[in-house]
Amino acid sequence: MAQTVVKIKPSQLKDLEKTVLKDRHSSRVATKSEHESFRIQFSSETIVGYKTGRVVSSGPHAAAAVRKALLDSAPKMEGGTITIGSDETGKGEWLGPLVVSAVALTPRQALELQSIGVADSKGLSLAKISDLSIDIERGSLEHSTILITPRRFNDMFADLHKEGKSLNDLLAWGHAKAISDVHSRLKKVDTEGLRVVIDEFSRIKTEWRLARVLDLESIELVQRPRAEDETAVAAASIIAREARERWIDRESRKLGVDLRELSPLEADKRKDRSEITKTQYLDTMRSKR
Repeated sequence: MAQTVVKIKPSQLKDLEKTVLKDRHSSRVATKSEHESFRIQFSSETIVGYKTGRVVSSGPHAAAAVRKALLDSAPKMEGGTITIGSDETGKGEWLGPLVVSAVALTPRQALELQSIGVADSKGLSLAKISDLSIDIERGSLEHSTILITPRRFNDMFADLHKEGKSLNDLLAWGHAKAISDVHSRLKKVDTEGLRVVIDEFSRIKTEWRLARVLDLESIELVQRPRAEDETAVAAASIIAREARERWIDRESRKLGVDLRELSPLEADKRKDRSEITKTQYLDTMRSKR
């Protein structure tokens, strides 16, 4: 049976445990390691809560019980502050496009997506990312994705390099573009107290780019490391990763070869047939020096 992993705050573990145990199909069993906060037998499946906040369900019935417990134990959420989260993927790899996505969520939407396992895409399988991306697209207020193909990346990076700028300037542009696209579609929604959360990479450059397209005085801008613990940012990371993987799949079909199995040198030999070039890899590495 496929596992479902939900990430919550460690302080929520006790309440979650109590709520799940109210179900007649559940019973508390002994934990198996010092890292476990609780272990519950749910019918023939198990639910294990770890002290870090990870809750692992061994099957669909257990996962549904965790989801119901999370939603039932949360305060009633009508409206509330909207959060736009943004994240990127492909900035350091030689293969494929650079993708930046932004997702807008209400508090209730964030909780619902969290309850089905939306978390940082780096910890998810490609199959799970594909499934969750559909749920995110359906369960968010708005979402936007900016995909920069390798050829366009090379052109844009060359122009930035002439101006003495770096990869972070390109990233800042991508985040600002995705966020402003989402923001522009929220006109019929109450955006008072709007939050924008970004996984920090270049605070000054990102803020400067955003200030060109948004009124930052009316927005709470949060830039911090490991921002993927915000559900909106985690959702954006999943949308971005899914878009990137779909692009690689399309190019693989065009070439009749699995691009994921190619080395940078082999890909460079195919650059007359594909946008994937070694130049992207070299330029990206050079920008990091």
